[in-house]
Amino acid sequence: MIVTENKQRLQGMMIFLLVILSLNFFFAKFVSTSMLKNVCYAYMLGAIIMSVPRSFKISNGFVLPVQMISISVLLSIFLAQISWKQDLTYFSSSIPYLLWIVFFYLLHIRFPIAKLEKIVFFYGWVYIVLFMYQYTHSHVVYFGFRDEFAEDRGVIRILFPGAGVFLLAYYIALNKVLEKHKYRWAFALFIFCGIIVTVLQVTKQSIAILILITLFHLLRTISVGKKVFVMILASSIIYGTLNSNNPISRGIVESQRDNIQQGNQNIRILASEYFVNDFSPNLLSRIFGNGYPNLKSNYGKFITILEENYGYFLTDVGVVGMYAMFGILPIIAYIIIFFKGLKMRVPPEYQYLKYYLFNLLATCLTSDSIFSISFILTNVFVLYSLQVLYEEKQPTTLIKV
Repeated sequence: MIVTENKQRLQGMMIFLLVILSLNFFFAKFVSTSMLKNVCYAYMLGAIIMSVPRSFKISNGFVLPVQMISISVLLSIFLAQISWKQDLTYFSSSIPYLLWIVFFYLLHIRFPIAKLEKIVFFYGWVYIVLFMYQYTHSHVVYFGFRDEFAEDRGVIRILFPGAGVFLLAYYIALNKVLEKHKYRWAFALFIFCGIIVTVLQVTKQSIAILILITLFHLLRTISVGKKVFVMILASSIIYGTLNSNNPISRGIVESQRDNIQQGNQNIRILASEYFVNDFSPNLLSRIFGNGYPNLKSNYGKFITILEENYGYFLTDVGVVGMYAMFGILPIIAYIIIFFKGLKMRVPPEYQYLKYYLFNLLATCLTSDSIFSISFILTNVFVLYSLQVLYEEKQPTTLIKV
């Protein structure tokens, strides 16, 4: 019994550390310029190696889609060499994208969903604290990939890395705030802080989705009359806020106006057309992807030219960016994931899994949430949790060797 408990604690600590190390401590500058970055990558690689032997199982649910994504990432390492002459020694750049395989390790040890919730909620608070620190010290870049933060949409815009744990933690808090729980106040406080953080990042789509899901969850158990009243009140507040004279509101409105005026010349549309039609140098890469570009390779330097000279970012075109790097397999996999996940019935206490999945679907065309390093591990956590719930419903259709 003691051995089992110690083993479970060790497994819990391994997953706990994997979250922060996979995010390179929220991509802190002190990590990227020190040996600690190598430690992060070595830890991720160890987790992947440990998970690989568990990944060759045949099962229903979400196992096949995760296998498809994992295979596509692995193949893309060689495609980058074949199509772009990117040296295989740069394979380390793809290590974070192989964390999908950790899904199978979690299934093997049957890691408790309740523990995953606690880990994610803890890091959700870390995200909020670090974001507020960076926001109030925007003259120096402590986290992320930029050299400086510039004014955008009326404010100093800080898109803080590691948003996957923040979003999942937010939906966990939203799901639990209506429950009779002794830490209900902590969930309510997280929701309040989470909305502030989302608004301060001035991303129209993220704000709209968060408000939509929040209202849906909070209103679903009240009468129709109260729903109508709250919706009218919320609409009035949003309308009044957008038409106020504060910098954030002006920035959001001006950004939306610019997008409408651009029409078919919208940079995302142009970038998507390029990455689909002209980017891949051969048929093999059109099918299986071009691989992840290491910025030191010629392939990576070409990507930098596209970003700096044309404004074509793989991270801005969502599913198209994933296709360009990893091919059609993960696209098919995500179609399966969204269809099964959103159709699946889950117990009320796990409704947050579907909220997170809906968020991925709603942003899959305009953000990198479906393949970003900031999201991969939380995407894995959500699919693992859904797989566990799926198997609990169908005990006779468990893993077939």
